Amino acid sequence: MAATGRGRGRGRGLLQQTPPAPGLQKDSTTEDGLEEINKLINNLTLNIDDDDLIQIHQKTEKTLKSSDDLKKIAEMIYQKCLKDMEFAKCGALICDRMQDVEVQGSKFRTALLALVQKDFKEKDETRKNNLKRYLGFFTFLCQIFSNMRLKQGQCLEPLIVPIYDCLEMTVDDQECKDDELETFSLQLQVIGKELDTNNQTRMNSLMEKIRMRIIQDGLTARGRCTLLELVECYARSWKTMPNDITRFYCDAMADVLAGMVI
Repeated sequence: MAATGRGRGRGRGLLQQTPPAPGLQKDSTTEDGLEEINKLINNLTLNIDDDDLIQIHQKTEKTLKSSDDLKKIAEMIYQKCLKDMEFAKCGALICDRMQDVEVQGSKFRTALLALVQKDFKEKDETRKNNLKRYLGFFTFLCQIFSNMRLKQGQCLEPLIVPIYDCLEMTVDDQECKDDELETFSLQLQVIGKELDTNNQTRMNSLMEKIRMRIIQDGLTARGRCTLLELVECYARSWKTMPNDITRFYCDAMADVLAGMVI
């Protein structure tokens, strides 16, 4: 009888358990797929090719079950770019390939830009407290502007004003670090022509600010060299500079870093 009683107790306990709601059940297949995508992204080199983009795209389409999955993948790519600025271009190319992937009425591009918009709103605080993360954000912002295209080939115009805002914030800061100026210069040399074409008035204003920073006291030799090269690039209509001029700036920067120029 005792054994029977114990059996009844176990049976009643099972019957009283509430089954998980269908929407809350964990799909191990989806979780495994997301983990595999994360590994693919983290194992990529800077020499990303079309096969890599196709593989990630196909795996994403097979894995996605909900808009939350889409947001998780956007977050994976975005976080890697924030941590590794050199990966930003690769990340932007992946985002360009995947931007029209859609699930439950949500597009990948929308999920990605929501992340960028959130960090843009917090840019002042991030720049103050975590410069490395801010520079990762700024670099990725410039790279998606450069590499993500709409179907007709247009750039993402809503990014133009935020990019100019970031650029002007850097130039206006009299205590700006040399690392930030170099990131500023490298990215502007990539996207300067398109920014100039889309909003020449703001570009003219930005270049005036840059010239004044070079003239004013306060910049290090490294900072002056960085901005002078940028002004010269602008004066050449953003065209690739000849090898001899590029070599001059490389040698000048080497001398600065060696302490030969103050």
